[in-house]
Amino acid sequence: MLDEDPGPVVQRLILGERLRALREAGGVGLDDANAKLGWYRGKLSKIETGTLGLSERELSTLLAYIGVSGPEAEQVRQLGAEARRRAAPERVSDWAKQYIPLERASSEIRMVYSEIPGLLQTTCYARTQLSRSPVVTAADLESMAGAREARGNRLFQARAPKVRAVLGEEAMLRRVGTPDQMAAQLTRLRQISELPSVSLRVVPLENGPHAGLSCPFTLLWIEEARTTIAYVETLTGADYVKSTSAYTLAFDQAASDALSEEDTRALIDHYVGKNEETG
Repeated sequence: MLDEDPGPVVQRLILGERLRALREAGGVGLDDANAKLGWYRGKLSKIETGTLGLSERELSTLLAYIGVSGPEAEQVRQLGAEARRRAAPERVSDWAKQYIPLERASSEIRMVYSEIPGLLQTTCYARTQLSRSPVVTAADLESMAGAREARGNRLFQARAPKVRAVLGEEAMLRRVGTPDQMAAQLTRLRQISELPSVSLRVVPLENGPHAGLSCPFTLLWIEEARTTIAYVETLTGADYVKSTSAYTLAFDQAASDALSEEDTRALIDHYVGKNEETG
């Protein structure tokens, strides 16, 4: 994980995990706490999973109830203040604004995609793809395209997150942009595949369907919050799922049918050559 500001989204996850541990250490049940504090059933659970924030007053009341005081309480209040602050704007779709700080804070990223995902895209590839979106405005196109390549550049830096990506062969076949631009994208993919922190593998078309390729997703392991989140994007929104067992299984199934890293690089080289010949 890189030494960057994790942002309020991640701080909220860390705060929730800290509160859960403190509540359990104090022997306080979820339902009892909600009832005692006058909260609706399920509110504290949402706070502990990081899906719901809480005010300074609510946090102080909760800490007093579960018996946390002194320096430890002050540390938690500081974490709460970090979780409540406003995040800097991201150059992404509105529904993906929460995703970027989560990706930035992750120490491991696993993904299964039937196309080249944003983290691995060149600016030209991203521009062409985003230009076909019915929800991306022309005014935002260039900044959003550039932001995708910038995110991928972090993989070349020291202490980059570990990335395990499984792509369908169809990602190599579907041309996005001109042949030269597609060749450049595949060359970028080849370069990323050689990074020590990256494992990139391709599922051949002949190996049939996979759940992850039909429903692409990203799994983010956030060590500070000790949690894994599945990110699933749709045309106009996104889901952040904390029950990730099905996604983990789908990733493992796709990985088991994928080519080795060496054979994957050979396949990418093949498609680079085909696009260079066409261009």
